[in-house]
Amino acid sequence: MRNTADLLMLSGVVRLCPDCLEERIFVPVDCDRAAEHCEFCCTTCGAALLVDPLFEYTPARPRHVA
Repeated sequence: MRNTADLLMLSGVVRLCPDCLEERIFVPVDCDRAAEHCEFCCTTCGAALLVDPLFEYTPARPRHVA
């Protein structure tokens, strides 16, 4: 990747960060081989996460039952 903007636009994914407890942008750990690996790190706190960027999911939301 040539610059940070390219890295974010082409390989960044948004997921729930286990350390920040909010949705954050994750970028591949190894930028040169991003398509081969599923290792990502949070752009805010640096937490590591295994992510399959092709698998779309919705985080489970707690349901309040009366």
